[in-house]
Amino acid sequence: MPQDHRKPVFKAMDYISQNLYLNPTLEEIARAVAVSSYHFHRIFRAQVGETVAEFTRRLRMERAALWLTQTPQRDITDLALSAGFSSSQNFAKAFRNHFSVSPGEYRRLYSTQRNSKPGNVVAKKSAYSQTTKPEPAWRENGLQQASVVNLPARRVAYMRRFGAYGKETCQQTHQDLLASLPQRTPTQPAGTLCLYWDSPEVTSASRCRTDVCIEIGDREVLSRGVAVQTIAAGHYAVCRFAVFGEQLEQTWDIAFAWMQANGLVKSDKPCYEYYYNETDVALDYYVFDIGIALKNTPQE
Repeated sequence: MPQDHRKPVFKAMDYISQNLYLNPTLEEIARAVAVSSYHFHRIFRAQVGETVAEFTRRLRMERAALWLTQTPQRDITDLALSAGFSSSQNFAKAFRNHFSVSPGEYRRLYSTQRNSKPGNVVAKKSAYSQTTKPEPAWRENGLQQASVVNLPARRVAYMRRFGAYGKETCQQTHQDLLASLPQRTPTQPAGTLCLYWDSPEVTSASRCRTDVCIEIGDREVLSRGVAVQTIAAGHYAVCRFAVFGEQLEQTWDIAFAWMQANGLVKSDKPCYEYYYNETDVALDYYVFDIGIALKNTPQE
């Protein structure tokens, strides 16, 4: 596909994700990205591997599945209506068609698997807190500090990849992005922000979206082939880690455990990693933040 088709498709994917509760139509999406709906459905399917309707339907189901597990006490009928379904019956039918189990069965299966998972990081319940003191076990595994931060909107140049999350994807995409930005020549990923749109708990690895980003100025003009987006402002649980490569995977478990231990709930916005100057890929050593967008804002 020609490079100049990618930007409107990426923008459309983001628009759908951000307006999922409205169940936008093909015409509305095409209008939002300033592309003719006559051609748009073809270029979208060629780039994404799904039609607009299939992509939208899958995201609605995956978001509902996350809500089921993140809010185990929430009434399923209330959840169905919030997800844009006219009734719990319609929601249950669509959910079963997608996941092959009912919403209630999915919630019970998730609870059983989580409670029995070997090595699962246990998150105790507590009142909201902005403590920066990590638990001793978390500190031993690389957590340096953690807090709730109100972050401003950030304008970034980015390159998107589809596939399993991991450092290999980020490192290669970082190199590809810099090749498109010849005025920037860092060899280390310092300043790189990796944005993760999907949850591997509910999204197949081949469809997970990773955006490797570099923050740019409000008026900075880039080459035509580079995509630009604005990461939304808001409150994030930000956990800083200093770890070697074999410890990277467990950092996400720790970050989510800290978030849950402090009575916080993840929002539907994407999570991110941000890398610092101390990172040294040659030594397989990484200093970075994990940022988890939050539903609930800090209490005064």
